Formats: sequence, structure tokens, C-alpha cells
Amino acid sequence: MSKPPCTPVLFVKLCLAAFLVFIAGLLQPDCARAHRMLMQEKEPGVLFVYYEGRVPAAEAAVTLLDEEDEVLLQGKTDAEGRFYFDPRLGARVARADDGQGHRVVYDLEESVLEEGLLFIGDDLPLGLRVALGVGAILLLFGALYLWSIRGRREKNAHT
Repeated sequence: MSKPPCTPVLFVKLCLAAFLVFIAGLLQPDCARAHRMLMQEKEPGVLFVYYEGRVPAAEAAVTLLDEEDEVLLQGKTDAEGRFYFDPRLGARVARADDGQGHRVVYDLEESVLEEGLLFIGDDLPLGLRVALGVGAILLLFGALYLWSIRGRREKNAHT
């Protein structure tokens, strides 16, 4: 029993079906969840706590610590994800927790995240990152398809 060949029409239909499933997934807004919490110091005394896609983390608990890990200040972010504090406090580390499992630790002296990695494209809009990801997947499938056609042509040329 021979395997049916993968024709260009079948490949296009499979890509179209995968694309439609992807679009249907995007149309389910209650399924979308932020995955990582990030923090940055906008200016001295103002922290911005947000999720991927720059969605503000409203009402996230923020704790400022000194060099001995003593609590200097605790509070919550406002509706825009901002936390205001006096920069003269001498805080070294800021921690944020939204109570739903998202946490971030930020070193105020070096202005870097201590836990978690920043990836290239974190500041890109979510839609653009999704489009780039889908494009990469389609490119991979296209390359595999062309590779399989080339293999079949070489095999047919030798017979």
C-alpha cells in the first residue's frame, strides 16, 4: 500500500485549516492570559508594573527593601500599574506580586530584573509578536514542503 502524495493543493488546504484554527483561538478573549509580570523604573520614585504586551498590573502588591532585605515600604499599584515612592528611602530592591502567581523582583540600583529574563521583543505589541511567530511557523512548513518536493524530484530523476 503506497502513501498518498502530498500535493500543493493539499498543503494549501492544511495551511488554511491551521490558520483558521489559529484565528478562532485569537477570537476567544476570555482564554487570553498574561504570562509574565515585568517592572521598570520610569523615573526616580515611579515604578511601572506590567504584564507582557505592556498591560498594566493594577492593584499589584509592591514591597521596597533595603540592602539588608528589611521592608521599607509596602503598597499597591494604581489602575495604570504605577507605584510611587520617595526615592530618598534608599530602597535597593522592589518586589511585586499580583496574588495570582505572577511575581517580579527588580534591582533599583542597577535598573534590571533580578528574576526572570527579558527576551528580545518584549516591548513589541502582542499582535506583532503573534504575527511574527505565525510567519516563522509558516516559513518552516514551506521550507519542509520544498525540501520534500526536492527529495521526490531527485528520487524520480534517479529512476
